[in-house]
Amino acid sequence: MKSFKVAIDGPAGSGKSSISEIVCSKMGFIHIDTGAMFRAITLEAIRRNIDKEKEEEYGFVHETNVLFKDGKTYLNGEDVSKQIREEIVTNNVSLVSKFKIVRDKMVDYERKSAEHGYIIMDGRDIGTVVLPNADVKIFLNATPEERAKRRRLELMEKGIELPYEEVLEDIKARDFKDSHREIAPLKKSDDAIEIDTTNMSIPEVVDTIINIIDRKMMKMEKNSMENLMEGYKIKRYRVGDFVKGVVVQVEQQTLTLDLGTNLEGIIHLDHYTKDNNVNSFIGLVKIGDEIEGHVSKITDEHIFISRLKVLKDESFGDIVKACEDGTVITAKVVKEIPEKGYTLTYLGFELFMPMSQSVKDVTLKSNIEVKVIEVNPERKRAVVSSKIVQKEALEKAKQAEYDNVNVGDVIHGVVAKVLNYQVYVKFGNLQGVIKAKDVSHEFVDVTTVLKDGEAIDAVVLSKENGKIYLSRKALLKSPFELFIGEHKVGDKITAKVTNKLPFGLLLEINPNLKGLLHASEYSHNPNDNFNNCVIIGDEVEVAIIAIDAEKEKISLSRKALLDNPWKNVNGKVGDLVNYKITEVKQNGLDVVALGVDAFIPASETMAEKGKDLSSYYAKDDEGQAYIIDIQPKEWKLRLSIKKFQVEEDRKSYEKYLDNEDISTQIGEQFKDLLNK
Repeated sequence: MKSFKVAIDGPAGSGKSSISEIVCSKMGFIHIDTGAMFRAITLEAIRRNIDKEKEEEYGFVHETNVLFKDGKTYLNGEDVSKQIREEIVTNNVSLVSKFKIVRDKMVDYERKSAEHGYIIMDGRDIGTVVLPNADVKIFLNATPEERAKRRRLELMEKGIELPYEEVLEDIKARDFKDSHREIAPLKKSDDAIEIDTTNMSIPEVVDTIINIIDRKMMKMEKNSMENLMEGYKIKRYRVGDFVKGVVVQVEQQTLTLDLGTNLEGIIHLDHYTKDNNVNSFIGLVKIGDEIEGHVSKITDEHIFISRLKVLKDESFGDIVKACEDGTVITAKVVKEIPEKGYTLTYLGFELFMPMSQSVKDVTLKSNIEVKVIEVNPERKRAVVSSKIVQKEALEKAKQAEYDNVNVGDVIHGVVAKVLNYQVYVKFGNLQGVIKAKDVSHEFVDVTTVLKDGEAIDAVVLSKENGKIYLSRKALLKSPFELFIGEHKVGDKITAKVTNKLPFGLLLEINPNLKGLLHASEYSHNPNDNFNNCVIIGDEVEVAIIAIDAEKEKISLSRKALLDNPWKNVNGKVGDLVNYKITEVKQNGLDVVALGVDAFIPASETMAEKGKDLSSYYAKDDEGQAYIIDIQPKEWKLRLSIKKFQVEEDRKSYEKYLDNEDISTQIGEQFKDLLNK
């Protein structure tokens, strides 16, 4: 075969480029990274500062030279392999690659690059657009979560650390852009073989793809001489392949293995073990033993095997297991990489600890406890963290303290941060929250009451989902408690009207403390309308008549401070009383009689009907009148001057009359008037 084309497609972070490179190195194929080529055009667009939303701005592609060679990307002769992986390029490559002028130029170049030789090309539309007739089409896929994890590890190895959630959102956004672009959207070719790499290691994915390619090539070579050999089991091995063989000959420094192929396997002692105390295979290995290793060299006569990679893989397996199990390991600090982190060693492997994952005061040549947080088995690389070990130790201590905290406990802490709506308090290794309503009994601006660094005592209100809620207010006396500590029933106080209710007045007796003046306690006079007597803001003198400590209620009375003028009033209808006018009205006279307010209707005066009473009476006039209506409970007293005057006139007439008949006649004449 003069050429063989493999198209590998898949979403961002599925491992297309790295997998393709490894497969190429094992099989001797040429790798063409199309994504890198698009990134180069994107970089050029950014450098030219064009409006990337307009396709007409991309005419520069016709004068731009992009070359992918030996694993590096060249833009107009410049190696831009690092620049094209920068975040600004990553965020814009989907936008740039959607335009037809860009894709046509790239597709043309890609197709020409794949005309001859054994080619592996990866991207997002290779199997559907660029190489629709590829001999093998692979669609690599993995969950967004797994691809975000891999991408984050790559960034950390470059000294760039981003939150996992941010990387995941970026992956999902790129998936959407790639699958919804108008030109050549990301999709799986109908004849592509999909490989879900979510739970696969890089070697497993590589082996799977190599097997697919091998089967296809062997099928295409079925008429070649190799496949015409009958009765012999043929296997294809390449440098780096993992093999198993059975020992058929043991010599002091050499083992001969049957690999099930037409070539014998050879393994030398120095490729079997690194133990300097072992100097011979004799007594160490016997015929029939199965040996595992990797192909290190192939000649026309032998396949040379080495176990060193197996030994290293086994050792690195301990690191992988430590990562999977979350085990704490002890590694040695051997080098500091300024502004990036530290290099550590463990089981002969170099580990990288980013500065962001390092505890303070790391010293060279010291042993330090770390956790493996990311591994790359293929490259034998791992990222570790001492900060996580420290954090977990702190979390363990915090959990122990948290478990010992109980609702109702009084804690002694320090104000860590004051916000308008809540306060954070640090005590021990824990942190509690005081909501604004629990800072004080009264409404306050929290920032004016507490300051950062201030010592504080508080009561534990609740524990919810690892959070602790506190109350400073619970340790302070309430306005009610402060008030009753200084006042008792019977005390006279001055209070301000804050609200008028249908059944009484709400009075502020202290800041943030109110009492009720019931309508029945406003006045002895049942006719008083308290709503008309006061306005909000007025001050009223009242007496405390009841304190309910359980309900924190205070009852007040204005009436208790007032004298009841009716308590000593003794009178009945027909009694003659003295009066004094306090006000002359159109409908009658307001007077004082028997020490209380009374009223004389206009009809019960001596004024002519329809005449103005002020023509007959004036304020402070005094006189006598008969009681015509008295109701003490309602504070009602009505008098009649007319009855008194008629009676006086009758008496005057009677003393001048000697004749009883005449007297009777006169009495009859006054009868109607007296009965009015």
